[in-house]
Amino acid sequence: MKLVKSAALYMCLAISSVAGASAQDALPVRIGWLKASLTTIAQPIAEQEGLYAKRGLTAKVTAVTSGNNATGIESLLRGDYDIYFGAMSELARLNAVAVEQGAPPPLVAVAIGTPGATHLVVQKDMPFKDVEDLRGKTLGVSSLGSIHVVMFRYYLASRNLTTEKLGLKLLRVAGGDMPPALLTKQIDGFLHSQPTPSIAVSVGAGRVALAPNDMGDVGKSPTSAIMTKRDWAAKNPETVRRVVAAFTDASNLFSTMPKERLMQIAQSATGSDVKELENALPYVDPRLVKDFREGVEIYWRTEIAAMKERGEVIDKFTQSDMFDLSYAAAR
Repeated sequence: MKLVKSAALYMCLAISSVAGASAQDALPVRIGWLKASLTTIAQPIAEQEGLYAKRGLTAKVTAVTSGNNATGIESLLRGDYDIYFGAMSELARLNAVAVEQGAPPPLVAVAIGTPGATHLVVQKDMPFKDVEDLRGKTLGVSSLGSIHVVMFRYYLASRNLTTEKLGLKLLRVAGGDMPPALLTKQIDGFLHSQPTPSIAVSVGAGRVALAPNDMGDVGKSPTSAIMTKRDWAAKNPETVRRVVAAFTDASNLFSTMPKERLMQIAQSATGSDVKELENALPYVDPRLVKDFREGVEIYWRTEIAAMKERGEVIDKFTQSDMFDLSYAAAR
């Protein structure tokens, strides 16, 4: 009976979306998407459930693989995409450089989501009671500028530690290669989002040493964003609003759609098997945050604070240099 009710609610949401877009003329939009993990699954939900069309959009979607988020941001800046959905740490770095040089920050985040994505996974047989046990170890990361590195550094700072004080070596490893690298002891652990940690556990390579709920404030911080060029958004505000609305619809469907359908989309997006995905989903919240302002405040006092501490962004970098709340106001 519960499944029937869920399916009925799912259909009602879909019908409501269709009604909301029926009178709209379709607008073209090119979307880049960081195909990294379950954290960005809102995009394939929107794509595979026809939510772009239901919001009056004709979307051309291009996937960007794990570890190449900086490439995705650069493609957005070049104009290869109109919208990019991925981790927002590179946006902060790029805009901060512009502000430092006295130029207008070129990119903007118009909606944010995916709170608490970072997991620390260590070798299965490695003693771990505290981050002090990581001294001299090698951790795999998808890139040296990864949002997971930023979040982990904030967590370490809350313990009066740094990666340098621990003598940690950060080694670039693609997300899909992390479990094999752990299994063959090429790395001692890794930082990544789901389902990579669950895959490592399922193949007997490692165990989760720290989950997002173990990391305090930074474990609640949004990690992904819908991003665009400021000048493009100013010329195409209705397209931006419709994209945000489609992602909002996808966020709602994540909570209500039948599990079987969600698993189908998750499998096609990640290539993981059902058991791994079922183990991973309890640790994942890929939805846009409902309170944009609160999400920005958490992000600013955690991840941006860590980046400012390390000199990755300048002190005078402000929220308005990175975010525009107006496009999400009518969600």
